[in-house]
Amino acid sequence: MPQHETDDALTRRFPGELNGPQQNRLRISCQYIDKLLNDVEHIMHQAGSQSPFPRYVIDIAPAQVRVVEDYIRRLRRQLLRALEWQHLKPNAPDIPATRAVLTNLAFIDIAIEELRPGYMRGSGQVPEDAIGELNGVVHELRSLVEGMERYLRQELTANLETRLRKLGETGYDVDLLQTIEQIVTRQGLVEFRPRIASLAGRMEDNNLEVALFGRVSSGKSSLLNALLGTNVLPVGVNPITAVPTKLRYGASLRAAVTYGDGRSEIVPVDQLADLVTEKGNPGNLRNVARAIVEVPSRRLKQGIVLVDTPGLGSLARKGAAETMAYLPVCDLALLLIDAGATLNDEDIGTLRLLYETGIPSLVLLSKSDLLAEGDLHRTITYIEDQLRQELGITVHVHAVSALPTSGALLDHFFERELLPRFEKAQSLREASVARKIGALRDSVIAALETIADRQGREKPPVVPSGVEAQLRLVTGQIGEMLTSLDHAFLEFGESPDAVLGKVVDQALAWVRSNPGASVAALQLSEWIHDEVQKFVAQQVERLRAAMEHVVRTLRQAAEELGSNEAPVPADFENLLRDVPRFELAALPPETNAGRWRWMGDRVIRSTITSSLRQSIGSDFRNELHLYGYSLRQWSEQSIRKAVALVNSYADTYRAQIQRLSGLGEGPKDIEKVKGDLMLLREWSTGTDSGLAVKRA
Repeated sequence: MPQHETDDALTRRFPGELNGPQQNRLRISCQYIDKLLNDVEHIMHQAGSQSPFPRYVIDIAPAQVRVVEDYIRRLRRQLLRALEWQHLKPNAPDIPATRAVLTNLAFIDIAIEELRPGYMRGSGQVPEDAIGELNGVVHELRSLVEGMERYLRQELTANLETRLRKLGETGYDVDLLQTIEQIVTRQGLVEFRPRIASLAGRMEDNNLEVALFGRVSSGKSSLLNALLGTNVLPVGVNPITAVPTKLRYGASLRAAVTYGDGRSEIVPVDQLADLVTEKGNPGNLRNVARAIVEVPSRRLKQGIVLVDTPGLGSLARKGAAETMAYLPVCDLALLLIDAGATLNDEDIGTLRLLYETGIPSLVLLSKSDLLAEGDLHRTITYIEDQLRQELGITVHVHAVSALPTSGALLDHFFERELLPRFEKAQSLREASVARKIGALRDSVIAALETIADRQGREKPPVVPSGVEAQLRLVTGQIGEMLTSLDHAFLEFGESPDAVLGKVVDQALAWVRSNPGASVAALQLSEWIHDEVQKFVAQQVERLRAAMEHVVRTLRQAAEELGSNEAPVPADFENLLRDVPRFELAALPPETNAGRWRWMGDRVIRSTITSSLRQSIGSDFRNELHLYGYSLRQWSEQSIRKAVALVNSYADTYRAQIQRLSGLGEGPKDIEKVKGDLMLLREWSTGTDSGLAVKRA
């Protein structure tokens, strides 16, 4: 085509066509007019809004609103005609609604943050008696915003309805829970959704976690490898660091590790030893929080999860109050006693600790192949007698071995002891879920009854006084623990000199009592661990006391509101477990400062301090820093779970208070409310089978 013809094609225009910038202005103006029309619609429909802060006085009658709406429809059609005149179309939407909503929620969250007492002080000193409830207001509002965010981020891709349907497909009888979810959605009872999600999570988790405890070289890793028919776990004389390793079923063999900063990565199984053993990761300097190995073993396929734990060592001799937080969350504990070393104080202390903390336990005599039949019988009898004398409990000791030639012992233990407990645990879990579904049903019934009853009352019923204030206070208290513990662990992780100073005090006192004697390396190491553990135990106890207070307050609120759905201490107790353990990468050297005792305490203190700083000072500083970071990660995860659990109950109570007060409820179709009430009243829970069943 000749050049002049091409130019003509490019410049050719239809009659009345505007140029590009003019067309763009036409499109933008139409779009802006439509936005203003949206604002007009919003103004006219404010009368039907539930906003507690109306902006306009509605002086337009409903009939007039309809006429204005007709004009708006005509105006919008004419906007489209104007675009069509220029062969234009409205721009296609390009902003996802979820992104826009989440952006607004982010700004809402900033506004909530500025209600904190620290920010409020810019407008004047906040009264002391208002700080607690003001913090509660912040955390109440934040919990609702976070609930909406979770719904938008998670439930749009894996909503409750879908999760419940999948559970039904796997054999669970979830008809009642599905009905509750449908009613909650239909009636806008969003405060119940976290409870439904929690129950669905309980049913989705079919695992029985079995943790193995035992001294270093007691044969835990070898036994697990033999049980699963694989050599996935590193075996040797080096102690495992404070890194629990979980083994669960997977279609193929693979390993994943999670670090203290929350990062996770897939690692080759043959490199696992570099992360979870003392040799490969001394003192856990790489800050590994946990490791998970997926193994294609038939013995794990039903849902048994095996946990290879660090040895408790000296912790086992200190009592449950000091060491419970360091135990992993598990359904069953297996204590391994080395047949080649027999029973000692650490074994007895570990079993005492497990019993005192309510963890069901079995005792295994590992490496039983080392003993002849007669010696094996005598050893088992001796251990059972000693445990009866020391702990006052009757324990049956099971002989096991990791050797292939003794595989029958391990097979017998798995089939006769582990599998029946797994099946019983499943039954108990289902019965517990059924009871909780029944309690949830009753709570939803109470909410619907309040909605229905309010329609026929001239005045709202009296709300129990003080309940809402108490809910606000405990919500603020548990929410503020996040900041409080984070600051405490941050400061502790940066205070190695303070810890070593207390160790030096203990060493000085020991030297005074043992003139001329040296302070052993193991003794110094234990003092360091004791000081670290003492501080952590104090912080865990603070959190435990706060949670206990929260449980009491929530149960009292439930009682005053007539609700039978309330938390129990066990709901929170597991959140206080799995505290990261501290390990020194190397022992401090023995110190013979006692020979300088004639020069006085000042010289002895200086000598011990100098020895510790020169030998482990820089390493200890780095180790304590990493440990403080791990503690901050642990506390954040634990408190966030606690806050979610608190709000799952507190939001339900607050919503019921609002209904009793006649606040916050939009217009309801009372006939549908009554229909849903009748539907729920026709259901009951069957606890014999542990399943939700419908009354015939």
